[in-house]
Amino acid sequence: MRFHRGAASLLGLAVLFVGCAPAAEEQAEAAVEEVGATQEDVVAAISQVREREIASVMAGDVDELPSGFTSDVVFMPPNAPLITGHDAVKEWAAAMNEQFEISGGYTDSEVTVAGDWAVERYRGAFTFTPRAGGDAAEETIKGIHIYQRQPDGSWLIAQDIWNSDAPLPLE
Repeated sequence: MRFHRGAASLLGLAVLFVGCAPAAEEQAEAAVEEVGATQEDVVAAISQVREREIASVMAGDVDELPSGFTSDVVFMPPNAPLITGHDAVKEWAAAMNEQFEISGGYTDSEVTVAGDWAVERYRGAFTFTPRAGGDAAEETIKGIHIYQRQPDGSWLIAQDIWNSDAPLPLE
């Protein structure tokens, strides 16, 4: 079996994380206690950020959308190049909003907190209706939000990657 350099690096990180799991769990609990919040408080705060994000998308409010993201946020949408920073996110969202009316939302979420970072695995179901007319497209997605605790104790999305559950169109 041949490993690509990237695969070997990922394998190394996986071994590191597995080996450090109890310490990371203890650090997460200590970090939560340090700011006077419970694990449930952190998950609730993250849920509010996620719901504000999706409300902005549904409303087509490109000016509000970046408020849930760090200034250097990295977006990794399907079938598109990497998008970095508030201005680029606003530009991308404006182009999407110009082409489609979007409805739907997140269907489930699981959050893991590790110190000043949290990872959320999520799923969602959306409908994209072309503004120029035509048939709406249904899309089921899954993705990862990586949150970073801010100096004021709030949480913002630092990275967002998602993709479709639909199979590739094969000829």
